[in-house]
Amino acid sequence: MNVLFATPYVPIPPNFGGARRIYELIRGTRVEHDVRTLSLSDPAEERSVSASEIGSIQRVPVPFTARSATDRQRRGLQLRSLFSVRSSQYGLYHDRRFQQSLDRVIQREGIRLVQFEFSQMGSYHVSPSTPTILDVHNIEYDLVRQISRSGSTLRRIFNSVEYRKFKREEIDAWHRASCCVATSAIDARTIEQHTGRHVAVIPNGVDLDFFTATPLTAATPGLIVFVGAMRYRPNAEGAKFFVERVFPLVKREMPGATVAIVGADPPPTVRELDQMPGVSVTGTVDDVRPWLKAAQIVVVPLLHGGGTRLKILEAFASGRPVVSTRTGAEGIAARDGSEILIADDPVDFARAVVQLGTDEDRRSRLVNAALDLVREQYQWSKIGDALRIVQSNVVAERAEYLPVAQ
Repeated sequence: MNVLFATPYVPIPPNFGGARRIYELIRGTRVEHDVRTLSLSDPAEERSVSASEIGSIQRVPVPFTARSATDRQRRGLQLRSLFSVRSSQYGLYHDRRFQQSLDRVIQREGIRLVQFEFSQMGSYHVSPSTPTILDVHNIEYDLVRQISRSGSTLRRIFNSVEYRKFKREEIDAWHRASCCVATSAIDARTIEQHTGRHVAVIPNGVDLDFFTATPLTAATPGLIVFVGAMRYRPNAEGAKFFVERVFPLVKREMPGATVAIVGADPPPTVRELDQMPGVSVTGTVDDVRPWLKAAQIVVVPLLHGGGTRLKILEAFASGRPVVSTRTGAEGIAARDGSEILIADDPVDFARAVVQLGTDEDRRSRLVNAALDLVREQYQWSKIGDALRIVQSNVVAERAEYLPVAQ
């Protein structure tokens, strides 16, 4: 059948979490179905990247997307939202040209199913005769709620208002979709509580042919790596938290330790960390695998967020031990002390890093258990199988309720 993916940006190159998930779900769907992709597209986006593995992509040009928006552009949307019942998120993801293109593609291509990526894309409308799946990458309104508890007074006030606006919009999107899927059981339960409908869990995954385990002996002694798109505020806050509050404690026990913050578009608060002794901020890198190979320890010091972390699964697949906060590891079936070490307090987090940095046997045990976990539960090929079952069921269920032509 013909399936259309509606995405908030072009999912190539798949060099950060959201793009990677979209890219892999499209690949998984193409195993059995014909897939079209309709994407909001920044004029500055790379045009020469081959899309052969996910088919053709129709781009709807807009001034900027959620992938490329600068802080200044986001501030402009936030300012306009102060005088609107709509959230700034709505302004970032919604464009009338996309709705027009969506209508044309559905009609012209005989689309049987539309899959919207991210709750924010659920603001677009399709005919009731066309079933839709909403892929909820995160409970976005809850992330805004978490963020509203910190920052300046003005920022907290704005995010408190933004949270309420976006919560209404996001829940409306869940209700509008024929079916929602979530990345974790925790998120699925939240959606079910609001909609009264079953929500399938389609977790994030990892490509074990792309991310391959390398021996721990190949790691740089004492190198601690944090990988993530720094334009995503929880990643930026996590980097600052680790470098300023955890890393000095680690250095007391491991004087030769260094830390690399690896990720695109670091804001000024992250770039300035590069001035601290033993800390490097790379900015955008073409490939994170060399950094994972060099890492002795991977850290995920997130204080806010939702969904599941591809960065953890990629570290597991690369054969690297991980220390994470409870929030960072949420939604992944990794057990503290078995496949991962969990710590929230700076002192506990530093202690866990030092344990791994000084105990080779402990590192090896964690790595072996984590590799077993991703092989059993988090391969994209298996996740694609599960998604195709959901897609077929949604189309079949909608067909049962359509009137028979006379």
